Amino acid sequence: METVLPSDCGNAPRIGIVGDFAVNWAMGDEAAVSSWLLADTEWTLVGDGTYRGPDAGVSTFPAFKPERVELISIITHGRLASCDGYLEAAGKRVCFSHAFRFASTSKTAGIAELRSYCIAL
Repeated sequence: METVLPSDCGNAPRIGIVGDFAVNWAMGDEAAVSSWLLADTEWTLVGDGTYRGPDAGVSTFPAFKPERVELISIITHGRLASCDGYLEAAGKRVCFSHAFRFASTSKTAGIAELRSYCIAL
């Protein structure tokens, strides 16, 4: 799978965390995604529903395994972060955006809330 990440300065540790999380989500890596979700995490997939807990990611994974994942931007500030990009495979494309709220500003803090927008083209 081809992965393209933005070429930021990398001074914010959460940029790497958010980038890795988004790629793991795109690949449907349940263990990697669940490791960042708290027992009371709320993950809203806009237009679909809200899922809770460390297994919430399973209900939000893309319907296909991408051949290419590109993150266009990653923005972090304190407990908040966001990223957007797209997935592609066999003529399918899904554009996505994730908005994160971490439990604290610690580099190891889990994700308390996540809101995702996905649009299939």
